[in-house]
Amino acid sequence: MHTFNHTQCVRKILIACLASFNFILPFAHAQMETLNNKLDLCERGNYSQVLQPLLAQYSATSVQADKVRLAAAIAASYIQMQQTALAEPYLRFAYEHADTAVDKAAHAIALGNWQQSRGNADAARASYDVAITLAGSDAGIAISSGLNRLKLDGGKLSATARISSLNAYWQRLPAVSKPQARIRFAINLGAQAKAIGPAGHALAYQAFDYARQLAQAGQESRLLLEALDQLAQMYEDAHRQDDALALSDQAMLVAQTMQAHDFLIAVEWRRGRILRQRGQTDMAIAAYQRALDHIEAIRTDIPVEYQDGKSSFRETLEPVYLGLADMLLQGADQLNAANKEQQLRRARNVLELIKQTELQDYLGDRCAVESARANRRSSTLAPGTAIIYPVILPSRMELLLETAGGMQHRSIAVSADSLRAEVIEFGSNIRDNLSFKPQAKRLYDMLLAPLDSLLQQKKIETLVIIPDGALRLLPFAALHDGQRFAIEKYAIAIVPALTLTNTAAREQQGTNLKTLLAGMSEPGAVVDKLPAVMVEQLLAAGPQSATATVATSATTGRQLSRGSFTRSMRSLPAGKSGADSNAAMSVTDKPAAEKLLRHQQLQQMLSLNGVDEEIRMLEKLAPGQTLLNAGFTVSAFAGKIKTGDYQIVHIASHGVFGGTADNSFLMAHDDLITMNGLQQLLRAGEKNSRGLELLTLSACETAEGDDRAPLGLSGAALKAHAKSALGSLWPVSDDAASALMAQFYRNLSSPANSKVQALQKAQLELLKNDNYSHPFYWAPFIMVGSWL
Repeated sequence: MHTFNHTQCVRKILIACLASFNFILPFAHAQMETLNNKLDLCERGNYSQVLQPLLAQYSATSVQADKVRLAAAIAASYIQMQQTALAEPYLRFAYEHADTAVDKAAHAIALGNWQQSRGNADAARASYDVAITLAGSDAGIAISSGLNRLKLDGGKLSATARISSLNAYWQRLPAVSKPQARIRFAINLGAQAKAIGPAGHALAYQAFDYARQLAQAGQESRLLLEALDQLAQMYEDAHRQDDALALSDQAMLVAQTMQAHDFLIAVEWRRGRILRQRGQTDMAIAAYQRALDHIEAIRTDIPVEYQDGKSSFRETLEPVYLGLADMLLQGADQLNAANKEQQLRRARNVLELIKQTELQDYLGDRCAVESARANRRSSTLAPGTAIIYPVILPSRMELLLETAGGMQHRSIAVSADSLRAEVIEFGSNIRDNLSFKPQAKRLYDMLLAPLDSLLQQKKIETLVIIPDGALRLLPFAALHDGQRFAIEKYAIAIVPALTLTNTAAREQQGTNLKTLLAGMSEPGAVVDKLPAVMVEQLLAAGPQSATATVATSATTGRQLSRGSFTRSMRSLPAGKSGADSNAAMSVTDKPAAEKLLRHQQLQQMLSLNGVDEEIRMLEKLAPGQTLLNAGFTVSAFAGKIKTGDYQIVHIASHGVFGGTADNSFLMAHDDLITMNGLQQLLRAGEKNSRGLELLTLSACETAEGDDRAPLGLSGAALKAHAKSALGSLWPVSDDAASALMAQFYRNLSSPANSKVQALQKAQLELLKNDNYSHPFYWAPFIMVGSWL
């Protein structure tokens, strides 16, 4: 069953946007013309252009009634942009200063919906009850409040009870005076009836068809589209494909006259799904492409939204991109050589859009990605370099290979679930010193062996991999062909997306690259800034959660790994970081003696004994400035960065990349540096420099098992405008990390070595060392971004 969740996601935003303008009535003609322009932008999905003029008008007006209406519109805009916390004061202002009881009731409903979206069910119920009390006999307010409350509490009721309540509201609809409101309520009612399951389908059909007829008679184009789309989806779910296509065609005719991109996404995707099922592949590809074009038209205005830890992109938009790429790849082998190459490149371009949107999704920031795409500089792919695009599909994996000679692909029969399980177990076994060679061979056979002959034929020495899904967690360097590790054959770089990677040649080489070294072996006040949940987890687990002992073979002995926050990060709520004002610090409100004890415990647990040696060693290899321990404060770091003197920034301190940018951070001596903070600090020096060549994070790690977490390293590079970033998938011993970093910078000083070759040679040095030959020590280090 195909349910187009994206429709609900984007439609919800649009309806909020349109509803906000329904409050704006008694303005002068010039003001109304401006607002009509904003409404037009909103109808086309250009939401981001709506807010600023509303804010300006809100500040400028002294008329209370106008201020109330503008406050409601601003709140709706913030909500649709997913800046929900900023909406609250405007919602409350509109509610508290509304002129009439009915208006006040309407604002109470809006406030209740906001509270419901924030998970505050009790406050939402209270707001709905207030609305009912204020509205008296107003049927519209009663139905609106009732439907919203039923949505809130429906999970606690039986299907029979929910249908009974919905039927009661259905009987009251004719009493609603405004036709537009009746249509909205009918669509809301139908959606809730549909969600009940087959028992509610009869009422859902009836409600949606009623909305369709009423919208058609009243020429309410947006609402007509909503009703047609809902009916078409029900027909598709019921396998009534002809009826679904007929209604989709009707919706398309209406939507095209309005440039309603959000509806056209739904319509075209549905047509593509049905045509594909019927074997009409060319027509299906065309429909998917049109759906994708509509997504791209409003992509920067579609908010990043999380429900149950899943992002709006993964749940709603990715299937459109991936479905199109899937069909293009499947059909490539039926084409002649020239057309096959063109189709493979077209598939690759679609995949690039997925990668871009994934990073936007992770960062919650459209601008950083769009800026990177706009400022990208590239060079021709050199001989000896190959780009591998693994594409994970439900029942197979496609390997796209690009070299200087063109593009080819291979299809591997493996399910997405089994591949993910293999990758997770492989990484765990390496970290836990369990047997890993069988998995290393199986993964090599899936990912590299099908391309071996081509790679040998092209004399490939550098592999650039754009990993997909769980493959972002994979230490590719540790894959094994039965005789050698992959790192012994190839220098391996990881790239989030080619269209976001600056692959222009390095302008400076060797010792000409000035370096800022920042390290923290002894944490200071920063331990008091950690999120409370993380501190509690660390203290409850004891020292091993912060300085885990890595069991290794008898020949390598036991080594202490760098600080590991992974277990603590698993318990950190999404969207909460040390900089979040809602994340209370653990030592706040404690007695002074207890505060001091916890502070000292955390300092001891989070000390990084090897950082001093690492920094002192690198001072001899990388000319520049050093900030160490108490000298590595956020303000001191900012001061150095603002000069724009540095091409390399090396940070040796605790840091974690979680499932989103909001729960990812680095630790300075006195405070946390969030992803946005890192962006602000590192970009401050751009006016005096050409940007960073390399950002090295030598003690950072990614949250175990979360295939979004490695995007943090890519995101950090993107936010900092750094061409490349060097980091680690998991923390390793101080001695091993220091040895690798020293060797890396020695290698980098030679103009003959690219960054990824410098890393490969450093990894091979550890591999040859009996103390560090296990892949635990060298495999997690990855070069992200430009490999040159």
